Amino acid sequence: MERSQRITRINALLSRKGGATLAQIMEGLEVSRATVNRDLQLMRDQMNAPIVWDSHSGTYYLDSAKQTGPEFMLPGMWISPAQAYALLTLNNMVEKIAPSVLGPFLDPMRGLLKRMLYEAKFDLYGLDRKIEIDMPAMPRLGDLDFSNLIDALIQEQRASFIVRSPDGTEQTISGTPVKLRITAHGWSAQIQLQPTAEPVTVNVADIQKVLAANESAE
Repeated sequence: MERSQRITRINALLSRKGGATLAQIMEGLEVSRATVNRDLQLMRDQMNAPIVWDSHSGTYYLDSAKQTGPEFMLPGMWISPAQAYALLTLNNMVEKIAPSVLGPFLDPMRGLLKRMLYEAKFDLYGLDRKIEIDMPAMPRLGDLDFSNLIDALIQEQRASFIVRSPDGTEQTISGTPVKLRITAHGWSAQIQLQPTAEPVTVNVADIQKVLAANESAE
């Protein structure tokens, strides 16, 4: 059993109610204690898996409340090298469309896909030269950090938006972003100020800063 398969199996065992003992993991994977310990350490150190050891019951389990890193990565989708290259091409396309918005989220995936292609010795047959992505020129959006905007959009949470008005003054509006629209002519965010109200449309180029609900403007 390859390591990726073992990690997927360990994840399933630790996700069960009550977790799993070391003996149960060894039996389920048919591997030695040393191998299980190495896999658990890799999941903790490299995948940020929130693995907890319960000395009272002698079990390991996953506890998202004690997560040790910003995300929990797990090889849960099996793809061929050709599919990996297709995803890498789509990744590059999205990066050209919205580098500031999605770039930080896609960069780790890009590295994983490139490493997979390298390790699989996948012959690209010059596909990187045969596929050209020519996107319309996208508007420049300055130094706006999109992290809070994307988080609020995904989690459907309220945020505060410092917006520059046509006369140059700034105003703060609070609401829940419901849609981010990206076109070659401009970007806009639809923000719902009240639960029953129609969303208002704001030009993203006019947004100076986005604050999470628990943040305050400096």
